Amino acid sequence: MLSAGPAARTAEVAPWPGGARAAVSLSYDDGLTSHYQYAVPALDARGLKASFFLTLDNMQDRVTEWRAVAAAGHELGNHTTHHYCGLPAAHAETFVRREVVDAQTRLDSLFGRTARILAYPCGVTDLGPGPPNDQLHRYAALLRAAGFVAARTSDGPPMSPGYARAHPFDLNATAPTYETDSLSEALDYLDLAVARGRWANLVFHGLGPTRAASGDTTNATHEAILDAIRTRPIWCAPIGEVLGHIGVAGAVS
Repeated sequence: MLSAGPAARTAEVAPWPGGARAAVSLSYDDGLTSHYQYAVPALDARGLKASFFLTLDNMQDRVTEWRAVAAAGHELGNHTTHHYCGLPAAHAETFVRREVVDAQTRLDSLFGRTARILAYPCGVTDLGPGPPNDQLHRYAALLRAAGFVAARTSDGPPMSPGYARAHPFDLNATAPTYETDSLSEALDYLDLAVARGRWANLVFHGLGPTRAASGDTTNATHEAILDAIRTRPIWCAPIGEVLGHIGVAGAVS
């Protein structure tokens, strides 16, 4: 369980709109049919907007449906073409060109210019040889050169605005229902963000009436998390909007 701890007694001063004490972004990874079937109606019913990171392999036969998602005000982001979790030890430039840049070109052709934000598949950033920091810096440099403004991981605590500005290619997040279909991890994460005045990122994968596979979230739990956000002093906005608000250069605002 996450704990606010003694350092959270005084929340960091953060420029969240409307007097909110924290921010949250909701991510839906992989471009799954269940996202526009279940997530979008639940979000729209509550007036919430989210970020959907599309894997081309999964969504390219459902362009009409994803255009409707974008038209409803949700953000579409890049989750690569094939969703490789194991990255090559060499040829980093080729990997980024084929998996990320080519995917972005296709997304832009289908939907107009979309947010140049990547969600790393499986949160993996170890691109090319060397220690982890070198691998992440290599990945970030190639993304930046390709015109990307940020990339989201799948791990780490809620972020301060200063951390997000300094590390836009290492944005923290958590998948609160990946291991178990439970409210507790999501609520702890949101409450920690409120206590510290920070930005939370919650990641979801498959949705449905039941938990059909590991990593899935039931509709009941998903909607309970959305309701919990609405009862807390939290500003909910897509990742690009939050980045623009806190001053990350080139972000969607």
